[in-house]
Amino acid sequence: MDTGSKEGQTRMIHVQTETKNLDISVDLACNVQGLKESIEEVEGIPVQQQGIILNGKELNHGEDLPQQDELTLQLVVKSESNVKESAAEAAEEEYTEADFEDSTSLDKVDSANQDLKEKDNETASVNTGLDSPNPQKAGSPISVAFLDDGVDSLISDHYQTLTDMLSKREEELASGHFKSYTQLSVLQQTANHISSHMKHNEDFLSKMSKALEITMNSLSKLNKRIINKIEEEHLQTWLSTPITSQDASEQSKSRDLMAKAAELREAVAASELQFAAVTKLCAEMEVNTAEAQQMAIDARIAAEEAARKVEEAEKAAREKARIEEEKRQKAKELEKRQQEEERIRLEKEAKRKAEMAELKGTPEEQERINPANWPTYTYRLQNANDFDASYSCIIRALPGVLAQDDVTVTKVYQLESKLQLENNDELISNIIQLKPSLSSDGDGDDASISSRSLENIVASSEEPLSVLLPHCAPRNTSKEIIVLWKPLHSLTWQAIDAKDCNIESVKDAKLVECRPTGLGVFAVVHRLKTDKFAFTKKGGKVFSTVDGRLCVQCRPGAFRVNTPFSMQIQPVELASVSDVKVRFPDECSDLISSSPIVSLQFPSSKLNRPISIITPIPANSAKPKRPVTAVPEKEKPKSSSRPASAFGLGSYSKEEEEGDNLHLLALTNNGYWIVTDEMEFTPQNKKGDLISVNTTVIPNKYWLLRTKASTSSTKAELIANTLYDYLHKRVVQFIIKQKGDDPTDIVLVCTPTLKFDRTVRRLEDEGYSEAMKLSPEVFVREGQKIEIKFRGNLQPDEDVDLVLPYNSHLKTQVNMYIAEIDKYAQKSFSSYRGFAQFYVEGLVTREIYEDNDKKRGDRKSLGTEEVWDTIMLSELLISLPKPEPEAPKPLKKAKINLVSEGPIDDNLLKQLSGDLGDEWKMLATHLNVKKTRIQSIMRNHVNCENEPAIYEMLLTWVKRVPRSLDKVKVLCDALRAVGRLDLVEDVRDKEYDYKELRAEQLKENLLKVIFVKIAQHPAGLTRYGEIAAVLKVSDEELRNIENEYSNGRERCIKMLESWRNEAGESASPNTLLRAVKYLRLTDLAGEIRRMITY
Repeated sequence: MDTGSKEGQTRMIHVQTETKNLDISVDLACNVQGLKESIEEVEGIPVQQQGIILNGKELNHGEDLPQQDELTLQLVVKSESNVKESAAEAAEEEYTEADFEDSTSLDKVDSANQDLKEKDNETASVNTGLDSPNPQKAGSPISVAFLDDGVDSLISDHYQTLTDMLSKREEELASGHFKSYTQLSVLQQTANHISSHMKHNEDFLSKMSKALEITMNSLSKLNKRIINKIEEEHLQTWLSTPITSQDASEQSKSRDLMAKAAELREAVAASELQFAAVTKLCAEMEVNTAEAQQMAIDARIAAEEAARKVEEAEKAAREKARIEEEKRQKAKELEKRQQEEERIRLEKEAKRKAEMAELKGTPEEQERINPANWPTYTYRLQNANDFDASYSCIIRALPGVLAQDDVTVTKVYQLESKLQLENNDELISNIIQLKPSLSSDGDGDDASISSRSLENIVASSEEPLSVLLPHCAPRNTSKEIIVLWKPLHSLTWQAIDAKDCNIESVKDAKLVECRPTGLGVFAVVHRLKTDKFAFTKKGGKVFSTVDGRLCVQCRPGAFRVNTPFSMQIQPVELASVSDVKVRFPDECSDLISSSPIVSLQFPSSKLNRPISIITPIPANSAKPKRPVTAVPEKEKPKSSSRPASAFGLGSYSKEEEEGDNLHLLALTNNGYWIVTDEMEFTPQNKKGDLISVNTTVIPNKYWLLRTKASTSSTKAELIANTLYDYLHKRVVQFIIKQKGDDPTDIVLVCTPTLKFDRTVRRLEDEGYSEAMKLSPEVFVREGQKIEIKFRGNLQPDEDVDLVLPYNSHLKTQVNMYIAEIDKYAQKSFSSYRGFAQFYVEGLVTREIYEDNDKKRGDRKSLGTEEVWDTIMLSELLISLPKPEPEAPKPLKKAKINLVSEGPIDDNLLKQLSGDLGDEWKMLATHLNVKKTRIQSIMRNHVNCENEPAIYEMLLTWVKRVPRSLDKVKVLCDALRAVGRLDLVEDVRDKEYDYKELRAEQLKENLLKVIFVKIAQHPAGLTRYGEIAAVLKVSDEELRNIENEYSNGRERCIKMLESWRNEAGESASPNTLLRAVKYLRLTDLAGEIRRMITY
């Protein structure tokens, strides 16, 4: 086809990608390369990463495009790893062709070796080389140049290609990811290629090794023949003989011979040199061959491992896809079911609300939905230590929604509730949980279903529950009471609306009412009061309900639409300013007064026009308030005659008379106060106690501080951060008191300093009247965790919780009993002593050293860092009086137990102790009991009966008699010597009974062993039925055994045990031996006979 006629003509090709379709205009003569370049110009995809697919097959780079009017192709974008793998495949194809060329080169090596053999056979001509007219030709050494030109280049090219290919494969496998499921087919192909190449290399190296071996043998033979020829002809001796003066002909002949000999020596040296070169080359070839073989083995192992990993990855991918598909199906089914349930619930809820809307306007309906007319249920807690209220909560609900026993109220400890208090929050109630009661007639799943149904009933009730919670909030106009609620099966706390409520039945308690939509965990919190306002387009002026002097003014046009906003005011009392100046004189000595901390929350942080915030701040009371009188200058007093109390919080000084300075600060996102210049402020009156703050940028919080005139902005920021941190801390003291009647009963209390006297009186009323241990004032935060530890010789005598949170309005104390650790320690004190330590968690500054292995004095400090760690706030001494010493207790004698080893046991000794009389002393002498022991026994049993003494004497004798001695004979001889023949007969009867019992036990044990031997023997296992017939075991008993046991050994043993039980005393090993002999089981009979004989 004439392509020149197609130039200038174009056609449209449709290219489909994963995300969109492309229409590319190309020439009619354009090929795949030109199409890829056009796509790169349009989409920016490199040509190397493009794959053009037609009918499921990728087109080659230079292939022509099919001549179709409507041609649609697919574009696949390859990753960089895929591009590398494609290049590697091309290199492998080239390497495969080179391998085939190398295989032909091996044939050349074989032919070269054959030529070498032929030349080796011609080396015999060396003998006649000296007489040959052309000695140069006859004696020329065999050249090995073909090894340098052929083998060396062959080896170099072959291994260079192999090394390059393996390096590329190693880099690709190292950078690949087996868990990238899109690359699994490529990795599988790579593994197969490497395996095939390794097999080919092994064949190549094997052939090369054989060729080298043949070459080495031929060269070795040639060298040996040359050396042997020189030795046989004595050429070395002849060559070393000096030349003598002869006639001219002889000299000429000698010169010719010498020339031939020199040429021969030169040829021999050249042969030896070339032979050494060939030897070296062969050695290098052997080393390279061994390394290549090892490399081939390692590569094949790596390829097999890669193939295995690819297979495992494919299997894992399929399994993962299957599991994900199952999860998707289950999720779809669950979502569909939930949507259906939600639709039904919403339809019922809409229908119920429509019905209630028709009745809601009537007075009867208003009375019905009023919580004051609902049934009231009161619940109490048994141990409400945090807040002592006569009840925990009151629940009111519509009639029929729930009953008194449907709800269980329990106390939740603050540390377990995961309640996080903000900086200004204060917990003012117990944390309680309302949950459904488990059904008494149901357990397990039934109880759970009942609980869940009650939750649904409460949640879908016409009106939400009315829950009344007692609290202990003090009067504070800057704070409001809110209720925090965490629904059941939820982890998030949420604030719900609450209001004060009074009930006639409970008049002396503070109650707050909330209306939750379900049960859960409840807590009452004191929080800064939030005022909510809204500005219109016309602007306006609003006042704070906390401080009437603080107002926000807005000009018309500042807001284009009605804009709501909220405002919080945190007052800063003059007492707090005075206290912080006393506690932190270095940081806050320049502070004079402070405004409230104002927080504004607007929908946007920037306004169209500025707003004005009138902020109150106490004036400088140190300035003179009266006009200066007309007193002459020389008569004016040098110091003020006014009392110091007339100058406010600080002392009067000339510096304070000169003036003060105002600083406007804003709170940053990281919690630090900085002086800001984004807001302007001006005094509103001559007194200077009202400041107008004008701004278009609304900060999170802002603050006004009045300081001395010389105070810099940096110092003002330090004052603000110190005062702000102080406002969020509480000044507390730790108290330890003991009860007067029981010093081991102690109480540890953390109380605010302002409530110290009240706390001490309460503890004394509870009986803790002993001397008090008091700590200095320390700082803690609201809700902070306090951990109590003990050191010294005292510790809690019971398991108590030594970690408790601090709350200003709740009791923070722990009651416990203490005890000493070692009652013999601290001998120099009249009491046991220990210490109670109080810890909190906080930031601790630590030194950073260069090398921790050196000693502390040798280490170089690199600076400091702040880390979280425990901080000890205080340590208090605890003393526990020592008890009166106890009277010494009588000595306890160790109980002696007699281990029976024959007929003489404990029962026999007690019988003899009761039958013997005063002759026991003479009996002891015949039994060789020492006189000192007899006297000791008599001292231990003074004024007692003889029986305990006789028993102790007989026990002493039994313990000391050797085991090899016949104790019965010794005891009988001694009794016969003292004339107690009756007791001799009793001892003999006891011996006879013991021997009979022992024989019966031996027989029983031997039968058990024989039973096992028969069950283990093959003949006994297969013919136990015949043995049962000989032993006369009933067929019915045998059938019962076979039905009950499936194992042959168990059947055999149970049959023999049945025979023993039926035969009774007649069941003996000899009877069993006769039965086995009767059945002609010779081997088994021999083993049983040996067991009986042994």
